[in-house]
Amino acid sequence: MRATAFLLCLGFLRAAALSPGDKAPLLEAQDSYGRPVDLRGSYVVLWFYPKAKSPGCTAQAKRYSELYPEFQRLGARVYGVSHDPAAEQCDFVEKLSLRGSMIPDPDGRLARAYGVPSLFGFYRRDTVLLNPEGRVERIWRNVNPFKDADTVLAYLKERNR
Repeated sequence: MRATAFLLCLGFLRAAALSPGDKAPLLEAQDSYGRPVDLRGSYVVLWFYPKAKSPGCTAQAKRYSELYPEFQRLGARVYGVSHDPAAEQCDFVEKLSLRGSMIPDPDGRLARAYGVPSLFGFYRRDTVLLNPEGRVERIWRNVNPFKDADTVLAYLKERNR
């Protein structure tokens, strides 16, 4: 009970700030290589993860990378977002030969905007899908890192039938 109260006080288990259909916060962002990221005009998958190179995050990143051509075929852009600095994300991408891009969010701006809780700089594993109209299409909270990419891809395939 004390642990739950402590986490609630920190905001880690707080309710999501956004719901499907809401206008997406289209904040300016850069990927880990300093290239601008535009969150408008197509489907955009933002998969928030706790820490580069950790086992669950590595599995999740690899699966998004494996499925990346299918996401592209459906017109979706895919971005992993974490509190990690850009250099650490670049190393993560390069060591695993990942496809897709990472967005460093060291100040937590994107996480807060999309209602993703953080505990000591580790984001909860949430995935947000933005639609081409700039709205939140779907939100998956506290996802399984081994199934997340497949779940999002299946949703997009069904949506684009």
